[in-house]
Amino acid sequence: MDSVATAEPRPFTDAEYEARLDRIRRRMSRLGLDVLMVFRPSSIEYVCGYHTAETAPQPLVVTDTATTLYVPDLEVGRALASARVDHLRYCAYSDALQGLRMFLDDAVGGLPRTERVGIETAHTSTPPRAVEALAGCEVTVVDADHLVERERLVLSPAEIRCVEQAAVATRTGERAAVVAACESGATDSSVAAAIAAALIENANSVSAWGPVVVTGARAGIPHSSWRGQPLSTGPTFLEFAGTHHRYHAPVMRTVLRGRPDAVDRVLAELSRNAVAAVLAHAKPGVPCSQVAAHASESLGPLPEDVVFHHLFGYPVGLAHKPHWMDGVPFHITGDNHEPLQEGMVFHIPGSFRSFGRRCVGLSQTFVVERDGARVLTHGPADIVELGEHTS
Repeated sequence: MDSVATAEPRPFTDAEYEARLDRIRRRMSRLGLDVLMVFRPSSIEYVCGYHTAETAPQPLVVTDTATTLYVPDLEVGRALASARVDHLRYCAYSDALQGLRMFLDDAVGGLPRTERVGIETAHTSTPPRAVEALAGCEVTVVDADHLVERERLVLSPAEIRCVEQAAVATRTGERAAVVAACESGATDSSVAAAIAAALIENANSVSAWGPVVVTGARAGIPHSSWRGQPLSTGPTFLEFAGTHHRYHAPVMRTVLRGRPDAVDRVLAELSRNAVAAVLAHAKPGVPCSQVAAHASESLGPLPEDVVFHHLFGYPVGLAHKPHWMDGVPFHITGDNHEPLQEGMVFHIPGSFRSFGRRCVGLSQTFVVERDGARVLTHGPADIVELGEHTS
């Protein structure tokens, strides 16, 4: 057990984990919670460091005096290697659903009926069976309203350094994409493979999503991806993220064979304008809705066939599968009037599609600092014309 516990140095100091736990307990106190049950894997890692490839529910229970992690017995090694908790409890791996009921019975079995147990009800990582089981345990179940995820919105300096390191990997993936796209017989799949290999080669974690590579008319269909199709003349859309300790730095990039036509230029200009407007106006204290208003104004009326989601930014950082959008919905949109804070990190998804015809996507990941936005990803948010690149 001692050798397993020292097999993987944790990415953060004990003091950082203690500070996170203190802030979460203060949030619990404000909500009147006696117990907090955390099911989202990325939030469990944020609180105590635990991470694993296993996807069975493995809740972390937080009280004002202790943390308890519940895992199947096969995950004890992963817990010893990565978790920083007061108590570790486990049951047989063979029946994860039965194990979940055992976990919940143990966690709340000795609690008075007056205890208030917080649980996030709005995310798929919380099993419906867990909510049902808690309702039958004669405790008061309270929607925790993304309690841990709200704390995660502001990244510490150490977390921002992880995103910066992830951005280095992202830049490596972008360079690999350009080289692969210039090769004779290149396909969307061969470009995706080159990106994936570059992102993984020197990484200590894998991206929660992607890479996405889609070429030609299919790029005009949102959320399509590679399928072994030769690269078309015109734009090929790329989206991917380098990682460091599961902290992500996503980008959208577009490579183009041939010269851009009038439609390509319109889509590129829209994307550049969206990114530039967000970066110019994202500052501490500025409401997200105000940033979105400036970005919308920079676009003007969209052409009739252009598809855009009017989502000008979403928070990124620590994330587990299935996506790097793995936190509280705190988006830079017209209906979010909450102010930006120093230390928040966002991805600007500037993707514009001529529906069913083509897509140009350009983006950056940035951090909100005292004086404004600082871009963390590398290189310009602009089309890469392959005719000008040979390697």
